[in-house]
Amino acid sequence: MFNEREALRLRLEQLGDAEIQVMRELRKERQDIYSKLRELDRESDPAINKKSSLIDLASAAAEELKQSQHAADKHPSTKTPSYTIFQSKTTIHREAALNILSRHEEGLKGIKLKTEIEKETGFPIKNMTTFMKSLMKHHPEIKKPARGHYILHKEKEF
Repeated sequence: MFNEREALRLRLEQLGDAEIQVMRELRKERQDIYSKLRELDRESDPAINKKSSLIDLASAAAEELKQSQHAADKHPSTKTPSYTIFQSKTTIHREAALNILSRHEEGLKGIKLKTEIEKETGFPIKNMTTFMKSLMKHHPEIKKPARGHYILHKEKEF
């Protein structure tokens, strides 16, 4: 009969052997990949494979960004969104909600507001009640006078 301790020791040895075998296979595959890359480097144009420094790459990316901004300034699109690429979905939703509520002085029902926000931003709102509670916390000028009805109270200027 096998002793449990002996069985565990035997299994540990098997795991060690398997680990060594997997490491050898990975090392061999890595060497094959490196040799294939070296072969491709020898075949291709050396000017293309010249390694650029990080500073060169960053300056090239900055130059491309400037050129694309200049092109966008010269040819503005008909509808430019009021948000940038780097804003979160929630921020985009909040801006859209404020814009929509400011256009409707009488306010809107929550479901209508939700569909208009989603249509304007292109992103779905998962829970409208939670979204509006958060929005009202950030913008106290938004009120909920009735169930499911939201309105933007503007301060009157003198």
